[in-house]
Amino acid sequence: MISQKPRFIIYIIVGILIGITWWITKPTPLPVLGSIPRFEMTNSKGVPFGTNDLTGKIWVADFIFTTCAGPCPIMSTEMADIHKTFLDDNEIHTVTYTVNPDYDTPEVLADYAERFNADRSQWHFLTAPYEDIQSIITDGFKMGDMEDIVFHSTRFALIDRNMNIRGYYTGTESDDVKKLKRDISRLSQGS
Repeated sequence: MISQKPRFIIYIIVGILIGITWWITKPTPLPVLGSIPRFEMTNSKGVPFGTNDLTGKIWVADFIFTTCAGPCPIMSTEMADIHKTFLDDNEIHTVTYTVNPDYDTPEVLADYAERFNADRSQWHFLTAPYEDIQSIITDGFKMGDMEDIVFHSTRFALIDRNMNIRGYYTGTESDDVKKLKRDISRLSQGS
């Protein structure tokens, strides 16, 4: 039979080993890469939508245009997958901005949303004057072409509840989108 003193020492050693293992394997917090400035645009329902609607939510943003024959349909398919994955969690939203506001009216965006089976209470399609879209891309998300926004980024941005950018992911790469989903789950669990 082991006396009380050695048993106590064994408990301390086991506790220390558990603590060290936890410290080594704990995930590092997602970095803060910038913040999204206040904005207000028009959604596919034709009503104002912006910062006040998204503060307190976790959301993923991308930039597309509905007549794009290049990467946009792939990005929208990946965004639809993210949307579907988190549809049961009202705290997680997806936001698609058009980079062609002259063509992509709220009505056109509503049709586009329908093509991807979007629940527009959680997947928001936004338009605004060209200058406002250019400003949010360059000053807020820090991605895309500053001169001609139609040459937009294919990245998705992950935004936390405090409007901080927590990651960028290639929206045309399934492996990167899988990582994005894991990071969404991490943020929703508080890390």
